[in-house]
Amino acid sequence: MKRAFLAVAVFAAASAVVVAADLKDLAGSYKVTALTKGGQPAPDAAVEGIKGVTIAGDKFTIETGDGKKVATVTVDGTKKPATFDLSPDDGPEKGSKFPGIFTFEKGVLKIAVTEKGDRPKDFKGAGAEEMVITLEKAKK
Repeated sequence: MKRAFLAVAVFAAASAVVVAADLKDLAGSYKVTALTKGGQPAPDAAVEGIKGVTIAGDKFTIETGDGKKVATVTVDGTKKPATFDLSPDDGPEKGSKFPGIFTFEKGVLKIAVTEKGDRPKDFKGAGAEEMVITLEKAKK
């Protein structure tokens, strides 16, 4: 469970490769500052286990104590909030798609994603399979 939780959390962040008019605004390194599932805060170990997130082009790389994982996303920035479908490039989730929504303001990327079921409609993360992840972009 912890591994699946961490994997989805990690790959959900990949949605950052998204909707800005210019992807260079989103490119860079991020730190996970908050993580919830089903409306409940994730264990500190899950948040601390994510060493960093890097966004470059349409690739998202997350570094954990277990190594690096890469995902590709497709996005639709015309919707409010913007939507994404996340596809891990490797690991047991390869070939899966995780639907989500996101916002990006003032260097803070907020993502809501589900492991199963319909795309989240808000950032409350109340559904049992919904996760909300907050990432802060590193200053240059």
